[in-house]
Amino acid sequence: MIEAIRKIGIPLAELSIEEQAEALIVPVVPSEENRIVILDFDINNEQVSINILPITEDIVKEYFYIGTADGPSSPQWMLTGTKPDYIISQSIPSLLKIIEDCELKNYLELVLDKFYYDYGVQESSKERYRRILNVEKFIGLSEMEKYYKDSEKDIKKTVSNVSKELATYISKKYEVKTKNIKLWTLTINGEIIQQREEYKKLAWKLKEAHFEKAREGICSLCNSYSYVSSDTGKLKLNYYITQKVNFASEMKDFDKNLRLCKKCHKQLILGEIYTMRRLGGQIGKLRFFLIPELLFDNDNESIKVKNIQEVQDEVKSIIRFSGATEIERQSIKELKKTNYTNQYTFHFLFYMKQQQEFRVLQLIKDVSPSRIYDINVAIGECNNFGRVWFNWPDSDDRWIMTFEQIFYLFPIHQDERFVTEHRRILTLYDAILNNSKVNKKMIIEKLILLSKTYHLEQTDQYQISKPQNKETAMNYGILKGIILLRFLEKLSVITGGEKMDISQLTISEEFREFIKDVGYSEEQTSLVLLGKLIYEIGKAQAKNKLTSKPILDKINYQGMSLNKLQKLSNEVFEKLKQYKLITSDKSSYYLQNIYTDHKTLFDKNINNWNLTSQENVFYILSGYAIGSRPIEKKKDKDKEEENSEE
Repeated sequence: MIEAIRKIGIPLAELSIEEQAEALIVPVVPSEENRIVILDFDINNEQVSINILPITEDIVKEYFYIGTADGPSSPQWMLTGTKPDYIISQSIPSLLKIIEDCELKNYLELVLDKFYYDYGVQESSKERYRRILNVEKFIGLSEMEKYYKDSEKDIKKTVSNVSKELATYISKKYEVKTKNIKLWTLTINGEIIQQREEYKKLAWKLKEAHFEKAREGICSLCNSYSYVSSDTGKLKLNYYITQKVNFASEMKDFDKNLRLCKKCHKQLILGEIYTMRRLGGQIGKLRFFLIPELLFDNDNESIKVKNIQEVQDEVKSIIRFSGATEIERQSIKELKKTNYTNQYTFHFLFYMKQQQEFRVLQLIKDVSPSRIYDINVAIGECNNFGRVWFNWPDSDDRWIMTFEQIFYLFPIHQDERFVTEHRRILTLYDAILNNSKVNKKMIIEKLILLSKTYHLEQTDQYQISKPQNKETAMNYGILKGIILLRFLEKLSVITGGEKMDISQLTISEEFREFIKDVGYSEEQTSLVLLGKLIYEIGKAQAKNKLTSKPILDKINYQGMSLNKLQKLSNEVFEKLKQYKLITSDKSSYYLQNIYTDHKTLFDKNINNWNLTSQENVFYILSGYAIGSRPIEKKKDKDKEEENSEE
């Protein structure tokens, strides 16, 4: 992975210093509501003016928002940030300590002397807070000494109190909600000083490692013999373990674990910055980086930074497919044909960030372009399957089995248990990406838990939203589970079972074709049909004003043994008679056929039953969910179009 990130930094390192500084800019999602507050210091007229602007990508670049300084206790010298606390207090004093003598430094000193109130010498760690913007004199707020007194002469609390009152004042006067103020910045005499070359150079310089103590040696990345440093303090990601002494060089220190020449260090820093700010994503609480790596050294000038972003965006189609009603098959074909995509392999790094700790949850390495293509094709085919079998004529439901969709089919507790429960979903992602096997029973177990969560209204415990209608949500969850299993079979992640001979069934032709298309075995078909009958009984109970549908309480989500299945089958038959679903002149004849086929297949396999108690429940629930959909074969327009093209 370290080599992949360094390669991303190679084209960035070839840019000018100013262009490299642009790479430091932190992306902010534009919004109509979000605002930036600009405090302008007019030195000549000794006035502070306030300007409020909508946040756009250009605004973020213009005011050079590059985040905060590295480390939890580092002085915050940046003049654009997310909190007013820094701008009104420590930013200018901290910047003055590190900037070289220049015109900008003179301006900053004037601003500090004219516009900031001095509370006098503070203890060493709090000295940077001693100067605070004089909101009494220039904004017309409370007396500066009162803030200090009310904070019991705690200078950090004083900064916080002044900051809060300033934010409240601006919110009321300019009619902008405090929560919508996302950035704070300052200018001097109307000039955006963050655009000055000396400021941008300083921003990059502080990202570089200290090479003063560099010694001659071999670089761990490029293998060149030059001056190398083991100072990795500026690197954000962990490339080797430092918690265990047995990983140290000669059981002493980590000096030889990673030595970098200045060139590689700069490339790695730039690669990290770009990766963390441009190549990241999130699925629920799962954060990840999707890192493309060139399959071979390439001197082709066409391989630029924009190519890295384009490739990453294309591969993200397997994560989520926002704004699409269906996958365009032509774009999938182009994915395989595109030259630069095939020059890359991909790494998926899932991680968790807790305060300053960067914790790797799973690294999925060396995913080939052909595998990404196969996954996209499977997504498209399964989406089409769902639209054919599960959509009503006037509906436009999507059945796109992206990683994001899969995440919400696996209930995961949102408390401390998340740390351990996320492993199963990551194991599945790994299997999908690397073409390895997982246990189908594990998938079914999670899908049953999803149904139970909806039915018992326990969504608040998991990462699942509370639905408006719990039964509809349960049915959709199971139908998506059927799509998921089909998706995994197509990708050879799970193994399909033995398909039954549908010619012996007496149910409708459409239902037979569905069973054939899914590939159910005789045992599975028997339970799916039983589930369909339970759905019909539930409808009858609803018509009789039994809103809870008591028949659903017969399903035990913990699992159902063969004996319990026999009992349930008999109870279903009695309910069918009770609600006159198979004994009256008005009853649907096909329900009799469904029960007949269920009973025939059940009795035939009862002495050689191959399904587990959990699988029994899943296939009953599958039949129940299928009952809510129109099982009639629709014409596949996509196939017709493809055939006409050929």
